[in-house]
Amino acid sequence: MPESMTPEVTEDLLPRLSANPLRIAQAVAGRSEVQLQTAPAGGGWSAADVLAHIRASDDILAYRAYAILARENPPLPSYDDRRWAEVAGYRLLQFHESLHAFSLRRAELVLMLRRASPVDWQRMGVHEVSGPLALFDIIRTLIEHEEEHCAQLEAIGE
Repeated sequence: MPESMTPEVTEDLLPRLSANPLRIAQAVAGRSEVQLQTAPAGGGWSAADVLAHIRASDDILAYRAYAILARENPPLPSYDDRRWAEVAGYRLLQFHESLHAFSLRRAELVLMLRRASPVDWQRMGVHEVSGPLALFDIIRTLIEHEEEHCAQLEAIGE
């Protein structure tokens, strides 16, 4: 098993993946819906924009995880996460309702991943642009992406 794929590393990923919805909730605690929908004075994304982006990315990357575990070498289509968020209408939702939906879906993903064996974490899919991708790499990418945006949300509140 490659060094990056030790059971200890995969066991570390799941708590991090689980923590992000709560981290988002804590970052926005006490803010009104208007504040959550308003972009920072210096420009950039509002908290609602960030959550819409996180949800779209989660939709895309979580689907890939399920596909890899459900099928041998599945094709993994490439999607524009901003277009996905637009199509899904995530930006139009009330922030806390959207966060609740995200939290429920995240709990399901983590539950599924907890059942994955070390061999499952090495299973591959074939991304139409990037080529072969392992489940481990997809989940690590998802976590790192979300952690970056959680920090962004925390900075908006400062």
